[in-house]
Order: sequence, then C-alpha cells, then structure tokens
Amino acid sequence: MKLSKKQLSAIPLAIFLIYMTIYNSSFKLVFVSSFWQYLVYGMYIGLYTLFVLQQVGRTQKVKQWLYLFVLSLLMFFYLERGNLNVAIIFLLGLYTINIMDVRLVLKVYLVSFFIAFVVVIGLALLKVLPMHEAKLGLLGIGFRNPNTTGFYCACMVVMHWILNWHKLSFINWVEIPAATILLLVLEDFTALLLIVLVVAMKISSPIIEHLLKVKWFSYGLVLLPVIFFGICLWIGHNFNNYAFLSQLNDIFTSRPSIWNYYLANYDMNLFGNQLADVVLTGVNWTVGRGAFDGDFIFFPIINGLVAFVSVMVLLMLAFKKSIWHKQYALVAFFLIYLISGISENQLLIPYQCPVAVLMVLICYPEFSFEREADDVKEEDYDRDWSDGRSRRRRKRNYEFY
Repeated sequence: MKLSKKQLSAIPLAIFLIYMTIYNSSFKLVFVSSFWQYLVYGMYIGLYTLFVLQQVGRTQKVKQWLYLFVLSLLMFFYLERGNLNVAIIFLLGLYTINIMDVRLVLKVYLVSFFIAFVVVIGLALLKVLPMHEAKLGLLGIGFRNPNTTGFYCACMVVMHWILNWHKLSFINWVEIPAATILLLVLEDFTALLLIVLVVAMKISSPIIEHLLKVKWFSYGLVLLPVIFFGICLWIGHNFNNYAFLSQLNDIFTSRPSIWNYYLANYDMNLFGNQLADVVLTGVNWTVGRGAFDGDFIFFPIINGLVAFVSVMVLLMLAFKKSIWHKQYALVAFFLIYLISGISENQLLIPYQCPVAVLMVLICYPEFSFEREADDVKEEDYDRDWSDGRSRRRRKRNYEFY
C-alpha cells in the first residue's frame, strides 16, 4: 500500500507520541539512565528539522511565514529558558502543519496512544513495570498513578467517538461500559467525566448544533477559556471567604484549597515560577502535598502569563474557526477538554491530549477544513457529476471527519 505524503509525515509524530507515552509511565522510574532523556531531546531536534525541511521551497504567503516565524521564536525562547512544557506545544503544533489534516492528526494520536497503552500494560503484567504506584499503593497498571492510566483510556474513547461522530460503530458503544468498568476500578472519576461528557455531547448534539447558529451562544463558547480562568481565579482567591467553597473543595478533591495556596504564595508573572520543594509536615506544609491540578491556575503560575495568553488566544481562535465552519464534532471535542481543564492539567500537554497541537494547526493562515481530492475515497464523491470535469481535481467542503 502506497502512503501519501501526509501519512508519511505522520509517522515521526506517531513514533514520538508512542515513545513519550511509554517514557512518562513508570518506565521513567525503573529505567533511570539519562540516555532515555537524551533520546527525547534528539526527537525534538528531529521533529523540528523535518518540519523545516518540508517547509523549505513551499510557496506561502507572508502571513503564513510570519505565523511560522513567531511560533518558532516562541518555541526557541522557551527552550532557551529550559521550559520544555511550553516549547513542546509550539514544536508539535508546528509539525502538524506538515500534515495539515485534523482527522489524520486525531488518528495518529488514537493509534499511538493505543499502542503505547498496550505496551505499558503488557510490561506491567510481565512485571517489568510495577502494577501499583509506590506512595499509596494505588493501581496504576504500569503508569505512575491511576489518574494517568484513566486519562489515556478516556482520551482514546473520546477520540474514537469524535472520529466516528456521525456514524458510531458497535465498537464505539462497547468501549463505553468497558472503559467505565476500568475507570471505576481505578477510582478515576475525573476521567470518567470525560466519558460522560462525550456521550452527553453526542445525545445533545442536535440541540447544540442549533444553538451554535445563535450568535450570543457561539461567542459565549469562544470566550469559555477566559470565563473558566476567571471563575477558577475567583474561587482560588476567595476560598477562605465563603463557606460554600469548602463544600466545593470536597467535591473537587481539594482543587479550590490548592489553588488558594499557590495563588497566595506565587504571583502570576510574565514567565512563570519555580516552585519550592514540597513540605509534607510542619507549619509550612504544602497544601495538596505537591498535587497541583487545574490548567487555568497551574499553567499561568508555572509557565507565566506570556505563554498562557499565547495559548489561550490560539485556543479561542481555533474554537471560533471550528464553530464558524460548522465543525460540530471538533467543537464538542474542544468543549470536553476545556471542561476537564478546570480540574486537570492534560489540556495543554500535547503528548497526552491533541487539543494544543490542533489549535496551532487550525490557526495556521489559510488552513482549511476541506480535504483535497486525493485525500478523499472514491465512494465519498457525489454520484451526480454533470459538468464533465475531472473528479481528481474536485474537492468538497468536508467536515474534518
């Protein structure tokens, strides 16, 4: 089978995602040689080199070159500062511009996560990696904690549903109870929320699609990142001022109290903070014992306002473009992970969730959700061609799936 240029471009991304998923499991704790970390750095260099080589010689408009230049500048700036968490967002986002296909990017993530997930669980069953995490003895099945195991499981289910949004298969329905059982065993109720959200979004999709035609509703969705940031900020600053926030603290597994602690001890500055070592006992103990979840508070404190504003602008523009072009499945996908971003950090970790790279791709000037004729199967074409023009030169206005 001959692979297209896009499919060939997707292979290095798949290799990177598989490796990073395995490396960030308990593998990192068992195999402590610096070789494995240097291999990550080598992959960074390799991906950016491939990106540059594929861009050289392309005919592009000034605004396209400017977009690539600015994002590359941000990537190198954060690399120089040693902030790989931000740099990798721009690196993988830039690389997906070589692929230029939202559906293919989602497929790469789904297949890569599945392969890595099977490998990690297999290594755990073979006792190469631990079945339980060290501190509390919680079931992780090869991953460092049950939340990571659960999130990868839920993420695969969500992506599979989004890819088959208009025609769900038998497997799509079977994987819901299967994933639910695993998540209940892991006691990962945050990941279970993702499963609930994707099913709820699908059931209510006719209503949502109708509401998206209403301007105020669409603009409200686009502003959700800002709204969520404001809500989380208010909760964090006012945790000790209102009794009902203590009850909210029980529901959200101490997120509000943790936000309050970090907001009181660290300023949101331009380029982020280096957190102090975790103190487990004593008067000055660290609230949450080092657990700091919730992207809308975690990301700006750790990485700074420059990075946070940059990714929020990209996210809102990508969200707006998806709504404008009636990419309803993609809108549902963004909504699900925006909601999860209130209590979790995976939203802006591009080797755990594809939202960050998709926003960079979608914001690329002249990016189109239409698929070229060579990317469309023969049976996808309209059967009533009447103008006599060649099929291979026509394209239709496809949604990304």
